[in-house]
Amino acid sequence: MRKLIPLLFILIGCEKEDELILPKNTFSINIDSVLNASGTKSVLFDTNGFYHLKLDSTKNQTLSRVTGTILLNGKEPIPPEKVDWESNLYWSIKSGDTVAIITKSYINYFTGQFTIINLPPLIASKDELVPTSNFASYSGKGGQINNMIAPIYKMKGDTLILKTTHSVSKQIVFTKIVLE
Repeated sequence: MRKLIPLLFILIGCEKEDELILPKNTFSINIDSVLNASGTKSVLFDTNGFYHLKLDSTKNQTLSRVTGTILLNGKEPIPPEKVDWESNLYWSIKSGDTVAIITKSYINYFTGQFTIINLPPLIASKDELVPTSNFASYSGKGGQINNMIAPIYKMKGDTLILKTTHSVSKQIVFTKIVLE
């Protein structure tokens, strides 16, 4: 009888294996708008699918935010998904150029006066190419994706082409922005 019991367990354990079927993941990427520097108003969008960004003539760079969504099977991806960004436009900084002028403001502890001082300017030590777009971002609440672009005023009349690539699905979306 002892020899029969282990044999029964072996026979019971040899059943047909069920096949595990995983659902197919479908990603979708959409660019919703290009916002102005304050982030409140969408840049003009024409019938040809181009955004029109008015560059600020009083500043070197015009900051704008590109917003969109990435969804996994129509829902927010968890964990967040990485999205890569690439622009066709660059500008250059030459060695010796002033990159930034930094001011520091504070209330003087001893006199109680509000004081502003200029720190030495930040000087470029070598020639560099500066992209007009950040390189990557991660999705947030509701699958929202964001990217900052900063074309310079000398690019007026050019068309900035922003390439958005999802790291996993390799899906690509192009956004065209006319710089005016």
